[in-house]
Amino acid sequence: MRRIMIDAHVHLNPCGPTAQALIDAHRRMTASTGKHPLSVFMLAEQAGLTAFAGLRTHGIATEESESLWLSDKAGDILVLAGRQVVSAEKVEILALATAACFPDGQPAEQLVDAMIDAGALVILPWGVGKWIGQRGRVIDHLLQRDERRQILLGDISARPRFWRERRLRARPVLRGSDPLPIKGDSRRIGTFGTALDGMLSHHRPAADLRALMRSDMANARSFGKPVSAYHLLRDQIRLRLGQ
Repeated sequence: MRRIMIDAHVHLNPCGPTAQALIDAHRRMTASTGKHPLSVFMLAEQAGLTAFAGLRTHGIATEESESLWLSDKAGDILVLAGRQVVSAEKVEILALATAACFPDGQPAEQLVDAMIDAGALVILPWGVGKWIGQRGRVIDHLLQRDERRQILLGDISARPRFWRERRLRARPVLRGSDPLPIKGDSRRIGTFGTALDGMLSHHRPAADLRALMRSDMANARSFGKPVSAYHLLRDQIRLRLGQ
């Protein structure tokens, strides 16, 4: 068995050095544990972004279209493709560990069903103000109709400790950094996530990880700390000012 440390909500700047950003994040993970875990970065790319495709020139291919390996002297790094989609109701939904694409603007139920049919891990990620009001009611409806509990919830480093969320106690949670598109925030990658113990094959690691997450999330542990209220406010202001 090996410790697998997963950042399950990664955005990469396609104009920046994407491979180096993940190598740096892997080194932060390794330094924080003092061990040699397997680092996994699950991309959540928005429509039109192709960072995963760009990483293929730096990576080692597998038998899967949705996975690749990066090599570093500190250990192997697994990168998984995925998409962040916004439904017609303005609900954010992640389809992780999949090379499939899903269009924005479709009804949430339809998107979730399509993602499940594609074999993706389906995540409803928490976000500032995104689980309240009408969108909160859509989230509740999606969870209520999910009798087979195929939907996971997502937590991010931008949710400070004081911000309680009852839904995150209701079912398994995948955690990730969710860096913002502001200068320097890519350094958040790898600082917050979920740890599991297991084994992933070299040729079909995405399939192995999907199976592990669907069977062993009860033993998942979190790593990293959420941001402070000050940092949350500061980053939201910077985001709105386009900094």
